[in-house]
Amino acid sequence: MTVNKTKAQAYAYMNKLKGYWWDFDGAFGAQCFDLANMQWNYLTGGRLAGYYAKDIPTANNFEGLATVYANTPSFLPQKGDLVIFNSNYGGGAGHVGIVWSANINSFISLDQNWYGGAQSVPREVSQLITHYYDEPMYFIRPHYKSTATVIDKVKDKVTKPSTPKTKGNKILIASGHGYNDPGAVANGTNERDLIRKYIAPNIQKYLKQAGHTVDLYGGSKQNQNLYTDTQYGERLGDTKNYGMYWVHKQKYDIVVELHLDSASASATGGHVIISDKWPADTVDKNINKALKATVGTIREIDPRNDLLNANVAGRLGTNYRLVEMGFITNTHDMNYLKKNYDAFSKELAGAIHGKPINGTPSGQTPTKAEPVKNKKQTVWNWKGRFTANTTIKVRKSPGLKGMVVDSGSWILKGQWVDIVQLKKIDGYWFGKFKYPTNPKVGYFWLALGEITDKKARIKHEKEMYGKIKWK
Repeated sequence: MTVNKTKAQAYAYMNKLKGYWWDFDGAFGAQCFDLANMQWNYLTGGRLAGYYAKDIPTANNFEGLATVYANTPSFLPQKGDLVIFNSNYGGGAGHVGIVWSANINSFISLDQNWYGGAQSVPREVSQLITHYYDEPMYFIRPHYKSTATVIDKVKDKVTKPSTPKTKGNKILIASGHGYNDPGAVANGTNERDLIRKYIAPNIQKYLKQAGHTVDLYGGSKQNQNLYTDTQYGERLGDTKNYGMYWVHKQKYDIVVELHLDSASASATGGHVIISDKWPADTVDKNINKALKATVGTIREIDPRNDLLNANVAGRLGTNYRLVEMGFITNTHDMNYLKKNYDAFSKELAGAIHGKPINGTPSGQTPTKAEPVKNKKQTVWNWKGRFTANTTIKVRKSPGLKGMVVDSGSWILKGQWVDIVQLKKIDGYWFGKFKYPTNPKVGYFWLALGEITDKKARIKHEKEMYGKIKWK
């Protein structure tokens, strides 16, 4: 067995795999291992051995076929590498994906069954997922063929994998509270109006773009209250025409009710509430991940038996969840939602859809001048506020060899730090900072972005890991 495809052919085949589901061995639905075997079979004509995905690095003889790399703080995966996750994933079975792109903080891979939809209807398709490095983690890099023969090129043009595409869902988005009930009130706004004006219509917009049929509860004016309507139906003894009973009768595939939490000013983050009658599904898990990547989460998915709409949905079998999108009483949560409501809505819509809609927002380019004066200079005493647009590793010293702190202290998407020093090292811009919530613990470093400008000028960089506001 040999690798008989070039790198370019491998990349082209990855594009063909994306957006479909694959059951290579015809067993247990569309597993992650099936996707990896589709790629490996295309490259070599063979298949990967291993009972579980975690076994791939040790169950196969890759001599002459590929190189196996263990993850290290300075290792950078390449597109086309197989990435093997350890037994902390997949219920002990591990996980495997195909690297799509990577930087020192995170990587994007083509994954199947990441959300547990291998045997769902419709099947979970292969899609791009952002991951963070873990230990142990392995990357398998094929030894690609240097050039393609004429026969190979012809085969690639006439051969295309085929599988059924997923159809759009019928989705209901319900904004919390309504009528004369404004919900929680804080930070210059109320729950009812903010969700109806800024969040729900934008989620509807993006889901429609992705091909779904999407309704807002109460119509375009959203002038109803799902909880009150359900309560009214129960008082009447009418279990068909009001609130969640009416929603169930419409046969929606997915129902999402949106709220903002309220507590002390220090409470922060969102969470997903479901009925305890049913386990969390792919949509619940997707939304939970989207919250973690934006406002953060205060707890994991929360099965409950003390909420009216969740109880009715659980009893009827309606695919429903209530999403707390952060705390209206927390200034940071509200500032984030007000400033980023469109991007946040797009993230939630992508979570409901099952993959990012029209891609994900890219890093923003700094526009103001900065004190980089010559190419040889590597350190500047520099002040600026850096707001992350992705999760970024935090290190105790600058550079790829700097010790990485616990992941619970990494800078998350939407969080900001004040940079006091800038350093060029290992091909990256690193910034020195103190945690704004706990400045007494001392200074740390994080990568602001890769140095790609030929003259190493930060203001000319096109892709950073966040937005810089110079002071």
